[in-house]
This record gives sequence, C-alpha cells and structure tokens, in this order.
Amino acid sequence: MNINVVIVGHVDHGKSTLIGRLLYDSESIKEGKLAEIQKLAEEYKKRFEFAYFLDAFEDELREVRTIDTTGVMFKSKNHYMITDVPGHKEFIKNMLTGASYADVAVLVVSCSQGVEEQTKRHTFLINMLGIKKIIVGVNKMDEVGYKKERFDEVKAQVSKLLDSFDFSNVSYIPISAMQGDNIYKGSEKINWYNGPTLIEALDKIKVERKERLLRFVVQGTYQINSEKVAVGKVESGILKKEDELIFQPSGVRGKVEKIKVFEGEKSIAEEKDSVGIIFKKDLKRGDVGGLLNAPPLSTTEFLGEAVLLSDALQNGDSLQLKCGTAKVDVKIDQIKEKIDSETGKLIEKNPKKINKGDAAIIHFSTQPLVVEKFSEIPELGRFVLVKNERNIGAGVVLDV
Repeated sequence: MNINVVIVGHVDHGKSTLIGRLLYDSESIKEGKLAEIQKLAEEYKKRFEFAYFLDAFEDELREVRTIDTTGVMFKSKNHYMITDVPGHKEFIKNMLTGASYADVAVLVVSCSQGVEEQTKRHTFLINMLGIKKIIVGVNKMDEVGYKKERFDEVKAQVSKLLDSFDFSNVSYIPISAMQGDNIYKGSEKINWYNGPTLIEALDKIKVERKERLLRFVVQGTYQINSEKVAVGKVESGILKKEDELIFQPSGVRGKVEKIKVFEGEKSIAEEKDSVGIIFKKDLKRGDVGGLLNAPPLSTTEFLGEAVLLSDALQNGDSLQLKCGTAKVDVKIDQIKEKIDSETGKLIEKNPKKINKGDAAIIHFSTQPLVVEKFSEIPELGRFVLVKNERNIGAGVVLDV
C-alpha cells in the first residue's frame, strides 16, 4: 500500500533528522549520498546529521533550515511518500501544500522543549486539512536522559492540545531520531516503554482509496511540431484517449485525440501525470477539464478558511487568488469568523478585519474560477492569497 506521510512540528524539534534516520535505517539512501553529505558538512564545519539527507540545495545547508517541502520515499510493509515541511511561521504556505496530500501526520515534539508555537500552529493546520490519523514522536529523548517522567510531562502537554481539536486514537512514541531509538528498532534505554516503534505504528495505518472525478488542469497551450498541444496535469481521476471533455471556466468542449509524453504517446494518464493533449480547440492556462457526465463547475463565489501570513484584510478588500494554475481577482465579501490559528478556537464572529497570523472563514466573490471542496479534491481545494504581487495568505475551500 502507498501511504503519504507528512512530518510536522516546531522548528529545530528534529523533523528533518527523523526523516533522514528513516531513510538511513530503511536503506533507502542513494549510493554515494552519504559520502557527499559528509563532505558538505565538513566543508561548512557542521556536525554530521541525518537531516542533511534531505537538503536538496547547498543553500539550505548553509541556512540550516528547511525552506520548502521535501518529498522522499522509503518502504517497510508499506511504501511511504514522506514530506518534510517547514517549521518557520513564514513558510506556512509551503506546509499547506506539503500536508494537503497526507494520509497521516507525524507530529514531532522535542522532549527537552515541549509544546511550542509551531507545534500549536501545525496542529491547527493538520486539523484544517482534515488529516485525522496522527502519531506523536516525542523526540530528543537522549537529551533528557531517556527519563520517563519528562516523556509523561510532554505527552500530557501534547494530549491537551490534540484533545482541543478532537483527535483520538493517537500514538505517543518516545524517540531519538539522532540515536535511532524507537524509530526502526526498540531501545534498551527506553525499557519502560512497551508500545510500537515509529515504523511499527506507521505500518499499522490503513488507508481507504476512493475513485475520484477526473480533473485535468491546463498549464498552457504550445505549438509543438505543427501540433497545438495543451500541457497540464491530471490532478485527480484518470484521463483516456478519446475522452469527451468539457473545460471550465472557458466552456470549451471536445475530444482528446492524443495524449503525449516525452517518450511519445500513451492511451491513459493517471493521477499526478503531467502530459500534453491534442484537443484541436484553444485551451487557456487555468482551465480545468472533466468528463461530460461529471464536469468541473465554474463559480464566482465560495467559502474558504485561510491563514493570513502577512498584512491585514477587511471586508470589501480586493486582491488576487491563485488556485491550480489560475490567478484571478477576488473580493472579501464577508469575514464570517476570526479563529485562533494556534488553538482553532473561535475568537470573534463577523469581524470587520483580520491581521497577520489570524485564521478566518471568509466568503469570497471572484472572477469565474474552478475550485473544489478541499475534502473532495484537495488539489483544487487549496489557494494562495496575493496582494501587490506578494503571497500574504493561504487556505482551503470549504464550500462552493
């Protein structure tokens, strides 16, 4: 079974180190990568850490912080696509993107530091994204001498936080990602703990997959070898040659005559495949295609829940919104609720304004646009708010 896992938690609580340890212990590291990382670490005079397995760019190693989501794969009883997301507040937009595909979240909390700001904020976002399966890794047990008393204190803190969001059946595992305790193998240093290791807890996860509606998102149309090719991505469902499609918001309809890839042609494209299609009608960036009996719907209004990363917004404000490949003008019709982005609690109904760091439920009016409920097709159910060419917020679609 393929399972998508997102690793979340406060900055420096050990998320990247944990993933590096999972890659190392599962023997999923590419040949030569270990020596390459050791060389880089020596060059930058830094202690060798498993987190360096995830650093895709030398710039990140110099900055010593994760600046974007990083996806890697390893396997045990299941095949895992595991995503590391930033802990810094300014990277919440990236966290929304990385977490939106997840079947299960692993919340990493440092045993020496306990619950901190991003622990709370990431828990809120996990809940907002509808991820209900969660495992808590109480990390850095080696820094507190593997003491059960400290583990129990941190477990109580996290439990109180998760209870406020109605999470249930949560596994709490004392781990040391740096030393490898309770990741793949049990630890004699934590002989007071009788539960599963992290990989054992992950291997017990069961995920039900349901068939989804076809949604093909157009990136652009290009002239290639005398053929007009609409290039895009199958965000959900299955695309087949000869399918009769309708695209919105343009309203264009027709037949898929060819599905093109770099290697030539294919008859079927599956979810996440990026392909070109020969359609013989003009399609535009931002168009979304679906089958005639289950078409995408264009809308001029929707209800969303957003987290404001900078600036402030008030009723009547105009800005832009990005969803899929579309970028359109939108207006804040009404801010219905202001929410504490660390606890998820309602702060105020019908506020006139929200500020940086606030979360809110907002009714938007928009230029014609295809969005979907995040709970049904998350790829078209998340959005970014843009003001003066800057990303100032991110959120999910609640209703259309």
